[in-house]
Amino acid sequence: MTRLALMGFLFLFTACSSPPPKEPEAAVPGAAEPGAGVTRAAEVLGVGTDFAPKYTIVRTERFDFAGTPRLSMRVTVPRGLPRAELEANMRHALLRAYESGPVRLGAVSVLAYSSEKTDGVFDAASANFAPGGKWSAASTDVPLSSWQAQVTFADSYFQERVYLATGTLAVLVLAHPEFSQTIDLSRKAERWLAEDLLAELKPGVPVVIVGQKDFGIAGVRYEVKTTSGKKHRGWVHSFDLKAE
Repeated sequence: MTRLALMGFLFLFTACSSPPPKEPEAAVPGAAEPGAGVTRAAEVLGVGTDFAPKYTIVRTERFDFAGTPRLSMRVTVPRGLPRAELEANMRHALLRAYESGPVRLGAVSVLAYSSEKTDGVFDAASANFAPGGKWSAASTDVPLSSWQAQVTFADSYFQERVYLATGTLAVLVLAHPEFSQTIDLSRKAERWLAEDLLAELKPGVPVVIVGQKDFGIAGVRYEVKTTSGKKHRGWVHSFDLKAE
């Protein structure tokens, strides 16, 4: 093979194996010609230009399979949004995810959390924007007119969550006496491994709440101080407490 022919082969191979470049939205593959009712992602998702989002982007990740670029975004949302408003925020986040790709994307997804913990199962909502609304159907060849948004909600997000304020007096209780007769006090709100335990306390010990962290679907954890006997300060689960 001559050098010129080899260079031509390498050029064609690179062009075929790379993700397709992102095109202006007015020229989406399969859409009508400009001026003839072009399909736009914002129109398909039902997102208006005046929408004010109430979410914060945590991170985005690319997942490219079989040569098809996909993008996933994780966001945090405040608690207490009505279902319709939460869905509107998910659709807006899908739009931002779709428009953020440097190449034409075959599917995007958004996972929404109502807590700082965003590395597990979503605790507010999840959404896909893809052909037929299915992440598995990702394709850069399907026109946007055949794309759909599918939004799934976490029922726990809509359940009212009552917090114990800092300074509240409480006592430790056994939520699951069939498993343990003591309450584990951890030095870390996010872990209860053996090396994290500060003490094993008996039920009935009086404490005062000095802090809290909301872990979404995993519940609320409270930092407490004992108010009698030997002094301890650490974290317990919400179900380990009963306010006085």
